[in-house]
Amino acid sequence: MSSARRALVTGASSGIGEAIARLLAESGYRVALLARRVDELERVARELPPHADGPHPVLPCDLTDADAIEACVERLEQAFGGLDLLVNNAGIGYRARVEELEPAMLRQVFDTNVFALLLTCRATLPLLRNGVRPVVINIGSVVGRRGIPGQVGYSASKAAVCSIGEALRVEWAPYDIAVSTLSPALTATGFFANQANPAGLPDPDLEAAASARDVAREVLQLDRRPVPERSLRWKWHLLGVLSVLAPRLSDKLLVRRLGGGWRAPRR
Repeated sequence: MSSARRALVTGASSGIGEAIARLLAESGYRVALLARRVDELERVARELPPHADGPHPVLPCDLTDADAIEACVERLEQAFGGLDLLVNNAGIGYRARVEELEPAMLRQVFDTNVFALLLTCRATLPLLRNGVRPVVINIGSVVGRRGIPGQVGYSASKAAVCSIGEALRVEWAPYDIAVSTLSPALTATGFFANQANPAGLPDPDLEAAASARDVAREVLQLDRRPVPERSLRWKWHLLGVLSVLAPRLSDKLLVRRLGGGWRAPRR
């Protein structure tokens, strides 16, 4: 029986998800790749190092479709038998002030960032219970602990991801499934270029951003030694703590950090 770990990475066709899949495969994992774009998934799969236990499964799937998720998990069970690591990475961004929010887009953000994550967890639970030292890593964001102006919908969706992690840690403890929430800060990917931004709010300066590979390294470490939560930038983690202990101070520090670019125009 192979001792290689079996992983499922959602949103694996680009950005952070692709980097996670690559590093896991390079580290000896057999990785199932899930996302909507089958051509990009197949490209990533071709570029991964081969695995002795078989190919890295490609699972094209719309994660907002519960039936499609169940069908993918059935295919995954046939390929893997069980699941040792689930990385819920799929997500989309949305830059908009409250007065600019479009209901359809807001629903799409929550369908992808929140409901899809929950449905994936529900569908994969039987496989995780058949896994070896199973671990779930949900990719959150520092804005899930400290909402920021101009990203109110996205911040709310990532706050939900944090709450899901807290609940699952307790619910799944009897199954010996470890659950971690990993919260990146700014990451240099195509995320900002691809997100909806109807008012053309300024994107952040990515000069000091982490790389997708940096996030992938944290995922690997969390699988080896899970902890409940981890943030990639201690300053943003501190800001989240201050939001609870000293919310007015947290607001002032946030305004100072972001400057005036987020402010609503005068009317």
